[in-house]
Amino acid sequence: MDEAERRARRERRERRERRERSVQEGHDRQVAVLEDMSARAGGDLSMWAGLRRQAGSYLRHLGTMQLHPWYAEVTGLLDAHEAVLREWLAQADAALRPPAADPVARADAEAGLGLRLALFGKGGSGKTVIASTVARLLARRGRKVLAADMDRSPGLAYSIGMRGVDVRLPLEVLEASDLASYGWQLKTGVLPREVVRDHTVAGPDGVRVTSFGKITTVDKEAAKQTMVALIQLLFGFGEPDWDVVADLEAGPTEPFERYHAFSDDVIVVVGPAWRSALTARRLLPMVGEGRTITVVANRFRAEPDHPGLAPHIRIPFDPAVAQAERDGLSPLDECPDSPAIRAIEQVVDRFRGGGGRRRAWPVSGSSDSGMACGHP
Repeated sequence: MDEAERRARRERRERRERRERSVQEGHDRQVAVLEDMSARAGGDLSMWAGLRRQAGSYLRHLGTMQLHPWYAEVTGLLDAHEAVLREWLAQADAALRPPAADPVARADAEAGLGLRLALFGKGGSGKTVIASTVARLLARRGRKVLAADMDRSPGLAYSIGMRGVDVRLPLEVLEASDLASYGWQLKTGVLPREVVRDHTVAGPDGVRVTSFGKITTVDKEAAKQTMVALIQLLFGFGEPDWDVVADLEAGPTEPFERYHAFSDDVIVVVGPAWRSALTARRLLPMVGEGRTITVVANRFRAEPDHPGLAPHIRIPFDPAVAQAERDGLSPLDECPDSPAIRAIEQVVDRFRGGGGRRRAWPVSGSSDSGMACGHP
């Protein structure tokens, strides 16, 4: 065996070992979340419904990994992890069916589960105004809300009414890792619910806010340190009585890389320009199975709908909202009775109408399409 072949074998072995470590670490994080939820559940059907949803979300993401060539060498580990997750799913099902649970009580618990909502769209489509307003309107209806800005440029904190407040994850909940994209991740042993409780920032109406670190200079370290950590945080935040609203970076990159793995529902925002429609059409196949899709037409005047993109909700162009955006202020504070804000209330009604109840979406074991990013 010559030196080149020995080197190639060594590289293959090291690659396989790296992937094994990555899969095992992701498995350990997920099991820690499920064990924590189970330990707190007792006879609380809401917690069991949340655990069932969380296990189903993990299974859906695992399906992506099982289909991806990058993980072909570790299929045995992935299959073993699937078996463990299905055991958790079975445990939750047992706690939610008779005689352990009354069917009406189970339906109430599932209807009360919090939203897991991600917003997609082209730059300039108005995603951030919709995301921030939806988050605050949910909070005004008595919901606990986590709003996450997944854009490297500041935006959500301004639109939500916090101006220049730094809402990124602090260094104390991060750690360097050779397994994570960009070399950083959420600190091992820290539960996502603990990070939300202790290390997110309180905004207007009690919304808890967090974000990627922002790129403000040639140094991108702040953004690199927080990217995987925030994905892991959202993916592992299983609290059943919280709504989560995430504003994804404009364009297809983040949806393609599964930054929205945590979500059950997706809003695709489309503006009147044809480029916005082009982006929306490219985004729709990236949503993945097992999620609802809501198309929102935003900033339309008299323009017709885009072919094939009939909106579920229309939000009109609103000069007052545009002025608030230019001033870096919250439209909900500056023009709460404007036509656009009233239309955004319809978005909230769509997901949480009928006295605060929402539809109980079924658990999907099918995979997402696209790539699996990191090891959430």
